[in-house]
Amino acid sequence: MGEIMVHQILYSSAGLVGFDDDQLLELLKVARSNNSKLGVSGMLLYAEGSFIQVLEGEQKVVEELFAKIEKDPRHGEARVLLKCDVPKRTFTDWSMGFRRVNKLSELPAGLSSFLYGRGSAAESADAAIKAMYGFRDGRWRQAG
Repeated sequence: MGEIMVHQILYSSAGLVGFDDDQLLELLKVARSNNSKLGVSGMLLYAEGSFIQVLEGEQKVVEELFAKIEKDPRHGEARVLLKCDVPKRTFTDWSMGFRRVNKLSELPAGLSSFLYGRGSAAESADAAIKAMYGFRDGRWRQAG
C-alpha cells in the first residue's frame, strides 16, 4: 500500500472587517474547535488586516474548509499560494497555531513584501511557508 500523504493549502486573504484582540481570540477559539473535530492542523498569521494560513489534513476535508473560508464575508481576495501533499504534518500538535504581528517590520524578510503585493507568486509562497515554519520552530519567541 502507498504512503498516506497529508494535504496542505497555504493561502492569504485580506480581512474585510477590522479584527480587535477579542475578535481574533474568538475566531481562533472557533477555528481550533472546528479544526480539531475535522482532523485539521495548521497555522494562522495576522498582520495589519492580512491573513496567511496553512491548513493540513485529509485532502477532501482541507479543500472543503478552504472553500468555506473563501465564502466567509470577513475574508476577501483569498488566494492559494501553495497546494501540495506532504509525507507528514508540519503542525502536528496544533489545531491552529496563531501569531498576531503588530507591524509588518516584525515579519521575516520577504514576507512583508508579499503582504504589500510585491514579488512573484513563487517568492510569496516561499516567504509565507518559511514564516510558518519559523513560527513553529520558535524563531519568533520573545526571550523572557
